[in-house]
Amino acid sequence: MLRPTHILCHYAEIGLKGKNRSYFERVFRANLKTALRKIHPRLLLSSRVLQGRVILELNPEIPPDWNRIRQALEAVFGLAHYSPAEYWTPDLSALRQRVLELSAEIPYRTFRITARKSFSSLPFSPQKINEDFGAAIVERDGKPVSLKQPDLNIHLDFLTRGAYLYLDRIPGPGGLPVGSSGPAVVMLSGGLDSPVAAWFAQKRGIHPVYVHFHSIPYTSEASVEKVRQLAAHLDAYQRPTRLALVPFAAIQDAIVEACDPRYRVVLYRRFMVRIAEQIARRFECRAIFTGESLGQVASQTMENMAVIQEAVELPIHRPLIGLDKKEIIDQARRIGTYETSILAHEDCCTLFVPRHPVTKARLEDVHRQEEHLDVDGLVQAAVDTAELEYTTKR
Repeated sequence: MLRPTHILCHYAEIGLKGKNRSYFERVFRANLKTALRKIHPRLLLSSRVLQGRVILELNPEIPPDWNRIRQALEAVFGLAHYSPAEYWTPDLSALRQRVLELSAEIPYRTFRITARKSFSSLPFSPQKINEDFGAAIVERDGKPVSLKQPDLNIHLDFLTRGAYLYLDRIPGPGGLPVGSSGPAVVMLSGGLDSPVAAWFAQKRGIHPVYVHFHSIPYTSEASVEKVRQLAAHLDAYQRPTRLALVPFAAIQDAIVEACDPRYRVVLYRRFMVRIAEQIARRFECRAIFTGESLGQVASQTMENMAVIQEAVELPIHRPLIGLDKKEIIDQARRIGTYETSILAHEDCCTLFVPRHPVTKARLEDVHRQEEHLDVDGLVQAAVDTAELEYTTKR
C-alpha cells in the first residue's frame, strides 16, 4: 500500500490572485500547519509553497493518524483538494518498479497513469511516462486502461525537487484561508442561523470575534452555554478567538417601558448592532456579520434591514440572505452545529415580542421612538459590562 511521506495540499481560488497571492499562500500554509499540529506538535518536519501547492513533509517518527488528519484538513478553508503522497527522486526505473508494486497490491479492473510535470528541464514528457508505465502494467496484468473512470488512478507529479506519487485527490472545503480577509464581528445567538453564517464568513477568510446577547435574569444560563459550545465547535476552522457576552435585559426593559410595542424588535436589533460596532472597533474588525435571511421573520424585511443598518457605520453582511430555512438546516447538519443549535433555550430576542411587530419600519418613526431612550448611555453600559472570554482554552 501507499506509504505517504508528504501531503500535497492544492488550492484553487488563491491561484487566481495577483500580486498579493503570496500573502494568501502564507496564511494558508500557516493554517495548515496549525491544524495538523493540533494532532501532534511534531507531526510535520517542514512545509513549503511550491508551484501552486503547499507541500507538507511528515515526520517519520510520528505514526500518522489518517482519520484525524482527514478531519483536520477538511476544516482548513482555502484547500481545494489534498493527496497523501510518497516522495521519490525522478529516477524512472525506480518509479516504474514502485508503480508496479503498488498496482499489484490494489484490486482493480481498469487503470490509468496520470503524470504531470511543472517545469521543463526533465528529459521526458508526461505522455511518455503514461505510455511506458501503463504498458508495463498491461503486460503484467492484462488489465485495460480507462482514461475517464478508472478503478485505479496512479498520479505522478514531477516538481522541481522530485516526484510525488499518490492515488487520491481528496476534496477540501474550498474558500479562502481564515484570517486572510481580516477580523469581523459575528453576532452569535445560539440558534440555527448564526453559526451557519459564521461558517460562511470563515469560508471567505474572516476571523470572527463573536458577540452574544443574553437577558439574564429573565433567561437562564442555557443560551450562554450553547453559544460557548457552538463557538468552540467553529474553532475547528480557525485558531481560538474571543467571545463577548453582552447583558441585554436593561436595554429591553427601557424599550418596553418607553416605546411603541410594534417597534421593539427593530429597536432591539439597532441596539445590538451599535454594541457590536463598539466591540468591533476594539478588535479592529471591519464589518458585522449576522444570520439574517430575507423575509424569514418580521425584523428581516428589506425595509427593516435598512433601518437597522442606519444605526451603524460598519457594513452589516448577511451570508444567509438568499437561503431558506431548509437550506440553513441542511448546512447546519453538514457542519455539525445542528444538534447543539436545536437544544431548547430562551433567546433574548423572543422576550416581550409584540403580536404585530412592524414589518416596514420608517426611519423617521424609529428615530422618534429612540428619542425616549438614552441610546448612548445604554449602549455604553452594555459594552462596559460585557464579559470577554476565549472560545477555547489557550
